[in-house]
Amino acid sequence: MKTVSRVGIVGLGTIGVQEFALWQRAGLQPIGYDISEPRVRSLRAPQLTTNIRDLDPVDVLILCLPNIGPSGENSMAAFDEFAESMQALSVRERLIVIASTVPIGFTRDFAPMLGRHGELVAHAPERFDPGRGTELGEIRRVVGALTAEALDLTIALYSRANVPTYGVDSVEVAEASKLLENSFRLVNISFINEFAELCRRMGIVAADVIEAAATKPFAFMAHQPGVGAGGVCIPTMPRFLLDAARQTGLEMPILEDAISANAQVVKRVSEHVRHLLASSEVQRAKILVVGATYKPNYPDIRGSAALGFARGLAAQHDVTVLDPVVDPAGFPEDLPLVRELPRGRRFDAVVIALQHRDTDVAALRELSPILIDLVRGATEATESISTTTR
Repeated sequence: MKTVSRVGIVGLGTIGVQEFALWQRAGLQPIGYDISEPRVRSLRAPQLTTNIRDLDPVDVLILCLPNIGPSGENSMAAFDEFAESMQALSVRERLIVIASTVPIGFTRDFAPMLGRHGELVAHAPERFDPGRGTELGEIRRVVGALTAEALDLTIALYSRANVPTYGVDSVEVAEASKLLENSFRLVNISFINEFAELCRRMGIVAADVIEAAATKPFAFMAHQPGVGAGGVCIPTMPRFLLDAARQTGLEMPILEDAISANAQVVKRVSEHVRHLLASSEVQRAKILVVGATYKPNYPDIRGSAALGFARGLAAQHDVTVLDPVVDPAGFPEDLPLVRELPRGRRFDAVVIALQHRDTDVAALRELSPILIDLVRGATEATESISTTTR
Protein backbone atom coordinates (compact mmCIF):
# COMPACT_ATOMS: atom_id res chain seq x y z
CA MET A 1 0.00 0.00 0.00
CA LYS A 2 1.63 3.23 -1.16
CA THR A 3 -0.83 5.95 -0.17
CA VAL A 4 -3.75 6.47 2.20
CA SER A 5 -6.30 9.06 1.18
CA ARG A 6 -9.42 7.96 3.07
CA VAL A 7 -10.08 6.33 6.44
CA GLY A 8 -13.20 4.44 7.49
CA ILE A 9 -14.33 4.31 11.13
CA VAL A 10 -16.39 1.26 12.03
CA GLY A 11 -18.49 1.81 15.15
CA LEU A 12 -19.50 5.30 16.26
CA GLY A 13 -19.58 4.95 20.02
CA THR A 14 -17.44 7.02 22.38
CA ILE A 15 -14.16 5.85 20.85
CA GLY A 16 -15.39 5.79 17.25
CA VAL A 17 -16.50 9.41 17.46
CA GLN A 18 -13.08 10.37 18.78
CA GLU A 19 -11.32 8.48 15.97
CA PHE A 20 -13.59 10.12 13.40
CA ALA A 21 -12.69 13.58 14.73
CA LEU A 22 -9.00 12.67 14.76
CA TRP A 23 -8.96 11.81 11.06
CA GLN A 24 -11.10 14.80 10.19
CA ARG A 25 -8.40 17.00 11.71
CA ALA A 26 -5.77 15.05 9.77
CA GLY A 27 -7.59 15.71 6.49
CA LEU A 28 -8.10 12.05 5.53
CA GLN A 29 -11.80 12.43 4.64
CA PRO A 30 -13.11 9.84 7.14
CA ILE A 31 -16.30 7.89 6.54
CA GLY A 32 -18.06 6.77 9.72
CA TYR A 33 -20.11 3.58 9.73
CA ASP A 34 -22.49 2.23 12.36
CA ILE A 35 -25.37 -0.25 12.17
CA SER A 36 -27.54 2.01 14.36
CA GLU A 37 -29.58 4.50 12.33
CA PRO A 38 -30.59 6.51 15.45
CA ARG A 39 -26.92 6.77 16.40
CA VAL A 40 -25.90 8.03 12.97
CA ARG A 41 -28.76 10.54 12.88
CA SER A 42 -27.93 11.84 16.37
CA LEU A 43 -24.33 12.66 15.45
CA ARG A 44 -25.44 15.01 12.67
CA ALA A 45 -22.12 14.97 10.84
CA PRO A 46 -21.38 14.51 7.14
CA GLN A 47 -19.94 11.28 5.79
CA LEU A 48 -21.75 9.01 8.27
CA THR A 49 -23.58 5.95 7.04
CA THR A 50 -25.33 2.72 7.95
CA ASN A 51 -24.56 1.20 4.55
CA ILE A 52 -21.45 -0.99 4.63
CA ARG A 53 -20.87 -0.46 0.92
CA ASP A 54 -20.17 3.22 1.53
CA LEU A 55 -16.86 2.11 3.03
CA ASP A 56 -15.68 0.71 -0.30
CA PRO A 57 -13.49 3.74 -1.23
CA VAL A 58 -11.45 3.75 2.00
CA ASP A 59 -7.85 2.61 2.27
CA VAL A 60 -7.94 1.99 6.04
CA LEU A 61 -10.64 0.59 8.31
CA ILE A 62 -10.33 1.39 12.02
CA LEU A 63 -12.55 -0.92 14.06
CA CYS A 64 -14.06 0.67 17.18
CA LEU A 65 -16.57 -2.10 17.80
CA PRO A 66 -18.17 -2.94 21.17
CA ASN A 67 -16.77 -5.79 23.25
CA ILE A 68 -19.62 -5.93 25.77
CA GLY A 69 -22.89 -7.78 25.25
CA PRO A 70 -26.42 -6.61 26.13
CA SER A 71 -26.23 -7.95 29.68
CA GLY A 72 -22.78 -6.55 30.42
CA GLU A 73 -20.92 -9.73 29.57
CA ASN A 74 -17.74 -9.72 27.50
CA SER A 75 -18.68 -10.46 23.91
CA MET A 76 -16.90 -10.20 20.55
CA ALA A 77 -20.09 -10.83 18.57
CA ALA A 78 -19.88 -7.39 16.92
CA PHE A 79 -16.60 -8.43 15.29
CA ASP A 80 -18.13 -11.63 13.95
CA GLU A 81 -21.01 -9.67 12.46
CA PHE A 82 -18.69 -7.12 10.88
CA ALA A 83 -16.45 -9.81 9.38
CA GLU A 84 -19.49 -11.26 7.67
CA SER A 85 -20.83 -7.92 6.44
CA MET A 86 -17.40 -6.87 5.18
CA GLN A 87 -17.66 -9.43 2.41
CA ALA A 88 -19.89 -6.90 0.64
CA LEU A 89 -16.81 -4.72 0.04
CA SER A 90 -14.59 -5.09 -3.01
CA VAL A 91 -11.37 -6.96 -2.36
CA ARG A 92 -8.36 -4.68 -2.57
CA GLU A 93 -5.40 -3.76 -0.42
CA ARG A 94 -6.62 -2.19 2.80
CA LEU A 95 -5.14 -1.77 6.24
CA ILE A 96 -7.40 -2.89 9.08
CA VAL A 97 -6.65 -1.48 12.54
CA ILE A 98 -8.44 -2.82 15.61
CA ALA A 99 -8.79 0.00 18.16
CA SER A 100 -11.13 -1.83 20.55
CA THR A 101 -9.78 -3.68 23.58
CA VAL A 102 -9.62 -7.39 22.73
CA PRO A 103 -8.52 -10.67 24.37
CA ILE A 104 -4.95 -11.82 23.96
CA GLY A 105 -4.73 -13.71 20.67
CA PHE A 106 -7.94 -12.27 19.23
CA THR A 107 -6.36 -10.24 16.43
CA ARG A 108 -4.48 -13.26 15.08
CA ASP A 109 -7.66 -15.37 15.16
CA PHE A 110 -9.81 -12.61 13.69
CA ALA A 111 -7.74 -11.95 10.56
CA PRO A 112 -8.60 -15.26 8.82
CA MET A 113 -12.30 -14.51 9.34
CA LEU A 114 -11.86 -11.54 6.99
CA GLY A 115 -10.66 -13.74 4.14
CA ARG A 116 -8.68 -11.82 1.55
CA HIS A 117 -9.52 -8.60 3.44
CA GLY A 118 -7.34 -9.76 6.35
CA GLU A 119 -3.86 -9.53 4.84
CA LEU A 120 -2.90 -6.28 6.61
CA VAL A 121 -4.18 -6.28 10.19
CA ALA A 122 -2.89 -4.33 13.20
CA HIS A 123 -3.98 -3.56 16.74
CA ALA A 124 -3.66 -0.05 18.23
CA PRO A 125 -5.76 -0.10 21.43
CA GLU A 126 -7.42 3.19 22.30
CA ARG A 127 -6.43 5.10 25.40
CA PHE A 128 -9.13 7.76 25.49
CA ASP A 129 -10.09 9.03 28.93
CA PRO A 130 -13.52 10.75 28.76
CA GLY A 131 -13.94 13.87 30.85
CA ARG A 132 -10.22 14.55 31.19
CA GLY A 133 -10.13 17.12 28.38
CA THR A 134 -7.41 15.28 26.49
CA GLU A 135 -8.05 14.53 22.82
CA LEU A 136 -7.36 11.09 21.41
CA GLY A 137 -4.52 12.37 19.25
CA GLU A 138 -2.54 13.59 22.26
CA ILE A 139 -2.15 10.13 23.80
CA ARG A 140 0.59 7.76 22.69
CA ARG A 141 -0.70 4.58 21.04
CA VAL A 142 0.81 1.13 21.40
CA VAL A 143 0.84 -0.60 18.00
CA GLY A 144 1.22 -4.29 17.23
CA ALA A 145 0.53 -6.08 13.95
CA LEU A 146 0.50 -9.46 12.25
CA THR A 147 3.14 -8.43 9.73
CA ALA A 148 6.02 -5.96 9.58
CA GLU A 149 4.27 -4.20 6.69
CA ALA A 150 1.05 -3.73 8.67
CA LEU A 151 3.05 -2.42 11.64
CA ASP A 152 4.93 0.12 9.53
CA LEU A 153 1.75 1.24 7.78
CA THR A 154 -0.11 1.76 11.07
CA ILE A 155 2.71 3.76 12.64
CA ALA A 156 3.00 5.88 9.48
CA LEU A 157 -0.78 6.36 9.43
CA TYR A 158 -0.99 7.71 12.97
CA SER A 159 2.04 9.92 12.39
CA ARG A 160 -0.02 11.73 9.75
CA ALA A 161 -2.38 12.72 12.56
CA ASN A 162 0.59 13.64 14.80
CA VAL A 163 -0.21 10.78 17.16
CA PRO A 164 2.90 9.41 18.91
CA THR A 165 3.19 5.61 18.76
CA TYR A 166 5.09 2.78 20.41
CA GLY A 167 5.56 -0.24 18.16
CA VAL A 168 5.86 -3.68 19.73
CA ASP A 169 7.22 -6.93 18.32
CA SER A 170 4.00 -8.94 18.43
CA VAL A 171 0.32 -8.12 18.30
CA GLU A 172 -0.21 -10.13 21.48
CA VAL A 173 2.00 -7.67 23.38
CA ALA A 174 -0.24 -4.81 22.24
CA GLU A 175 -3.37 -6.72 23.27
CA ALA A 176 -1.95 -7.64 26.68
CA SER A 177 -0.67 -4.12 27.35
CA LYS A 178 -4.20 -2.67 27.27
CA LEU A 179 -5.53 -5.43 29.51
CA LEU A 180 -2.69 -4.79 31.95
CA GLU A 181 -3.51 -1.07 32.03
CA ASN A 182 -7.17 -1.74 32.85
CA SER A 183 -6.39 -4.46 35.40
CA PHE A 184 -3.78 -2.29 37.14
CA ARG A 185 -6.39 0.41 37.60
CA LEU A 186 -9.03 -2.03 38.85
CA VAL A 187 -6.75 -3.64 41.43
CA ASN A 188 -5.64 -0.27 42.79
CA ILE A 189 -9.17 1.21 42.83
CA SER A 190 -10.52 -1.84 44.67
CA PHE A 191 -7.69 -1.67 47.22
CA ILE A 192 -7.98 2.06 47.83
CA ASN A 193 -11.71 1.67 48.51
CA GLU A 194 -10.96 -1.04 51.05
CA PHE A 195 -8.34 1.24 52.59
CA ALA A 196 -10.85 4.12 52.74
CA GLU A 197 -13.26 1.86 54.62
CA LEU A 198 -10.54 1.07 57.15
CA CYS A 199 -9.76 4.78 57.56
CA ARG A 200 -13.43 5.56 58.13
CA ARG A 201 -13.67 2.93 60.88
CA MET A 202 -10.57 4.40 62.55
CA GLY A 203 -11.84 7.97 62.34
CA ILE A 204 -9.38 9.36 59.80
CA VAL A 205 -9.88 10.70 56.26
CA ALA A 206 -8.45 8.51 53.51
CA ALA A 207 -7.75 11.48 51.23
CA ASP A 208 -5.50 13.03 53.90
CA VAL A 209 -3.52 9.79 54.15
CA ILE A 210 -3.18 9.50 50.37
CA GLU A 211 -2.02 13.10 50.11
CA ALA A 212 0.66 12.42 52.71
CA ALA A 213 1.81 9.21 51.02
CA ALA A 214 1.99 10.96 47.66
CA THR A 215 4.83 13.15 48.93
CA LYS A 216 7.08 10.14 48.35
CA PRO A 217 8.77 10.77 44.97
CA PHE A 218 9.05 7.10 43.99
CA ALA A 219 7.25 3.75 44.24
CA PHE A 220 3.82 5.25 44.98
CA MET A 221 0.99 6.23 42.65
CA ALA A 222 -1.93 8.02 44.25
CA HIS A 223 -5.39 6.51 43.65
CA GLN A 224 -8.49 8.16 45.05
CA PRO A 225 -11.35 6.35 46.79
CA GLY A 226 -14.84 6.47 45.40
CA VAL A 227 -17.84 4.42 44.48
CA GLY A 228 -15.82 1.80 42.59
CA ALA A 229 -14.50 1.41 39.07
CA GLY A 230 -17.07 2.21 36.41
CA GLY A 231 -17.37 2.39 32.65
CA VAL A 232 -17.15 -0.39 30.11
CA CYS A 233 -13.37 -0.92 30.33
CA ILE A 234 -11.83 -1.02 33.80
CA PRO A 235 -14.41 -3.24 35.55
CA THR A 236 -14.95 -5.57 32.57
CA MET A 237 -11.84 -5.91 30.39
CA PRO A 238 -9.76 -7.64 33.13
CA ARG A 239 -12.07 -10.63 32.60
CA PHE A 240 -10.18 -11.22 29.36
CA LEU A 241 -7.03 -11.72 31.43
CA LEU A 242 -8.83 -14.19 33.69
CA ASP A 243 -10.00 -16.10 30.62
CA ALA A 244 -6.42 -16.27 29.35
CA ALA A 245 -5.25 -17.45 32.76
CA ARG A 246 -7.82 -20.25 32.87
CA GLN A 247 -6.77 -21.40 29.40
CA THR A 248 -3.21 -21.78 30.65
CA GLY A 249 -4.20 -23.37 33.97
CA LEU A 250 -3.13 -20.33 36.00
CA GLU A 251 -5.01 -18.81 38.92
CA MET A 252 -5.01 -15.02 39.43
CA PRO A 253 -6.60 -14.59 42.89
CA ILE A 254 -5.57 -10.94 43.29
CA LEU A 255 -7.35 -9.93 40.08
CA GLU A 256 -10.35 -12.10 40.89
CA ASP A 257 -10.66 -10.49 44.31
CA ALA A 258 -10.38 -7.01 42.78
CA ILE A 259 -13.27 -7.76 40.41
CA SER A 260 -15.51 -9.05 43.21
CA ALA A 261 -14.47 -6.30 45.67
CA ASN A 262 -15.49 -3.64 43.18
CA ALA A 263 -19.12 -4.61 43.73
CA GLN A 264 -18.99 -4.40 47.54
CA VAL A 265 -19.21 -0.60 47.93
CA VAL A 266 -23.04 -0.58 48.05
CA LYS A 267 -23.09 -3.11 50.89
CA ARG A 268 -20.45 -1.23 52.88
CA VAL A 269 -22.11 2.17 52.58
CA SER A 270 -25.56 0.80 53.35
CA GLU A 271 -24.18 -0.77 56.53
CA HIS A 272 -22.47 2.51 57.36
CA VAL A 273 -25.73 4.45 57.02
CA ARG A 274 -27.56 1.90 59.15
CA HIS A 275 -25.03 2.31 61.98
CA LEU A 276 -25.08 6.11 61.74
CA LEU A 277 -28.87 6.15 62.00
CA ALA A 278 -29.07 3.49 64.71
CA SER A 279 -29.85 5.97 67.49
CA SER A 280 -32.63 7.70 65.55
CA GLU A 281 -34.54 4.47 64.82
CA VAL A 282 -34.77 5.29 61.09
CA GLN A 283 -35.25 2.04 59.18
CA ARG A 284 -35.66 3.30 55.63
CA ALA A 285 -33.65 6.47 55.20
CA LYS A 286 -34.12 9.35 52.80
CA ILE A 287 -30.77 9.55 51.02
CA LEU A 288 -29.46 12.02 48.46
CA VAL A 289 -26.83 10.41 46.22
CA VAL A 290 -24.65 13.01 44.51
CA GLY A 291 -23.36 12.04 41.07
CA ALA A 292 -24.59 9.37 38.67
CA THR A 293 -22.40 9.48 35.58
CA TYR A 294 -19.57 7.22 34.50
CA LYS A 295 -16.90 9.87 35.20
CA PRO A 296 -16.72 13.37 36.70
CA ASN A 297 -17.77 16.16 34.30
CA TYR A 298 -18.96 13.66 31.67
CA PRO A 299 -22.67 13.05 30.90
CA ASP A 300 -22.54 9.34 29.97
CA ILE A 301 -24.15 6.80 32.34
CA ARG A 302 -23.11 3.64 30.50
CA GLY A 303 -21.39 1.35 32.95
CA SER A 304 -21.63 3.99 35.65
CA ALA A 305 -20.55 2.71 39.06
CA ALA A 306 -22.22 5.73 40.67
CA LEU A 307 -25.55 4.91 39.05
CA GLY A 308 -25.22 1.25 39.99
CA PHE A 309 -24.45 2.31 43.54
CA ALA A 310 -27.56 4.55 43.68
CA ARG A 311 -29.77 1.75 42.38
CA GLY A 312 -28.33 -0.71 44.87
CA LEU A 313 -28.87 1.70 47.73
CA ALA A 314 -32.44 2.32 46.54
CA ALA A 315 -33.29 -1.30 47.28
CA GLN A 316 -33.04 -0.48 50.98
CA HIS A 317 -33.62 3.27 51.20
CA ASP A 318 -35.54 6.10 49.52
CA VAL A 319 -32.92 7.49 47.16
CA THR A 320 -32.90 10.73 45.17
CA VAL A 321 -30.04 11.40 42.73
CA LEU A 322 -28.50 14.84 42.21
CA ASP A 323 -26.52 15.25 38.99
CA PRO A 324 -26.45 18.48 36.94
CA VAL A 325 -24.49 17.08 33.97
CA VAL A 326 -25.96 13.62 33.45
CA ASP A 327 -27.69 12.91 30.14
CA PRO A 328 -31.31 12.21 31.17
CA ALA A 329 -31.83 10.02 28.09
CA GLY A 330 -31.79 6.46 29.33
CA PHE A 331 -31.73 7.44 33.00
CA PRO A 332 -33.81 4.94 35.05
CA GLU A 333 -37.38 6.18 35.37
CA ASP A 334 -37.82 4.59 38.78
CA LEU A 335 -34.93 6.59 40.27
CA PRO A 336 -35.81 10.23 41.13
CA LEU A 337 -33.36 12.67 39.51
CA VAL A 338 -32.83 16.34 40.31
CA ARG A 339 -30.55 18.60 38.27
CA GLU A 340 -30.16 21.38 40.85
CA LEU A 341 -29.37 21.38 44.53
CA PRO A 342 -32.68 20.60 46.34
CA ARG A 343 -32.50 23.49 48.79
CA GLY A 344 -35.17 23.41 51.47
CA ARG A 345 -35.40 19.60 51.49
CA ARG A 346 -34.01 17.48 54.32
CA PHE A 347 -32.41 14.06 54.00
CA ASP A 348 -31.30 11.51 56.56
CA ALA A 349 -27.98 11.25 54.75
CA VAL A 350 -26.14 12.72 51.77
CA VAL A 351 -23.66 10.45 49.95
CA ILE A 352 -21.20 11.93 47.45
CA ALA A 353 -20.62 9.11 44.98
CA LEU A 354 -19.08 11.27 42.24
CA GLN A 355 -17.92 14.86 42.40
CA HIS A 356 -18.34 17.07 39.33
CA ARG A 357 -16.35 20.25 38.93
CA ASP A 358 -18.97 22.54 40.48
CA THR A 359 -20.17 20.29 43.30
CA ASP A 360 -20.94 22.54 46.30
CA VAL A 361 -19.99 20.40 49.30
CA ALA A 362 -20.72 23.20 51.78
CA ALA A 363 -24.29 23.49 50.48
CA LEU A 364 -24.72 19.70 50.65
CA ARG A 365 -23.82 19.77 54.35
CA GLU A 366 -26.91 21.90 55.02
CA LEU A 367 -29.24 19.21 53.67
CA SER A 368 -28.51 16.49 56.24
CA PRO A 369 -26.83 15.77 59.58
CA ILE A 370 -24.81 13.06 57.80
CA LEU A 371 -22.47 13.59 54.87
CA ILE A 372 -20.59 10.57 53.51
CA ASP A 373 -17.99 11.67 50.98
CA LEU A 374 -16.83 8.56 49.13
CA VAL A 375 -14.52 10.67 46.97
CA ARG A 376 -12.45 11.68 49.98
CA GLY A 377 -13.21 8.67 52.11
CA ALA A 378 -14.68 10.93 54.79
CA THR A 379 -17.76 10.92 57.00
CA GLU A 380 -19.22 13.97 58.74
CA ALA A 381 -22.01 13.67 61.28
CA THR A 382 -23.50 15.90 63.97
CA GLU A 383 -22.99 14.93 67.59
CA SER A 384 -26.62 13.80 67.84
CA ILE A 385 -25.97 10.96 65.40
CA SER A 386 -24.32 7.77 66.57
CA THR A 387 -21.03 7.19 64.68
CA THR A 388 -20.24 3.87 66.29
CA THR A 389 -19.54 1.39 63.50
CA ARG A 390 -18.12 -1.57 65.39
